[in-house]
Amino acid sequence: MMMRKNYLLIVMLVLLQAGCSIGGASRPAEFYVLNAEPGTPVSGRTPSAGPLSVGLGPVSMPDIFDRPQIVTRPQSNRLEMSEFDRWGGDLNRGLSRVLVQNLMSRLNTDSVLLHPWSSRDKPDFQVTVQVFRFDGEVGNVARFEGVWRLIDGTQGCELAVERFRFDEKPAGPGYPEFVSAMSHAVAKLSQAIAERVATTKPGCGA
Repeated sequence: MMMRKNYLLIVMLVLLQAGCSIGGASRPAEFYVLNAEPGTPVSGRTPSAGPLSVGLGPVSMPDIFDRPQIVTRPQSNRLEMSEFDRWGGDLNRGLSRVLVQNLMSRLNTDSVLLHPWSSRDKPDFQVTVQVFRFDGEVGNVARFEGVWRLIDGTQGCELAVERFRFDEKPAGPGYPEFVSAMSHAVAKLSQAIAERVATTKPGCGA
């Protein structure tokens, strides 16, 4: 009888400890989105500039980053995925949406199409983006790295290809500041693309 009581006591203690552990580890998840940062029209795209149509995409990134958890890189060969700090939606789509909004303001056009667009649409240019890194270290650096290409929208030839890397210092130690720094990095890429588009003429040379 005594052994049975001791066994039941041990089981109760184990269950109580497990319940405390589970309760202590849980907290409400926080959800974040990238924000567009409207800019002034780049040189050559003032209000008097002619119509311009740009197709954005595809935008691609490694699967390790395109997930609900915000991914950081505390060491060069180690990644961390936050279970409680997450993207409020599909990251790739969110990144594409912000790039479209940023390009609209910088190129002074409402005609920035998101891939895939209708076959009836014939943009002057197509911009593709391949993301290599979308990580960093919370409180230290937000890093956005990859390559983008400018393609003639009609003939399909490559007009420019640029490797990019933007390192932004977060304004504080937490995830809100880290995501805000990521938005700043996306805005810098948008500015670089807009400046190149504004100085490039459509068409493929001989």
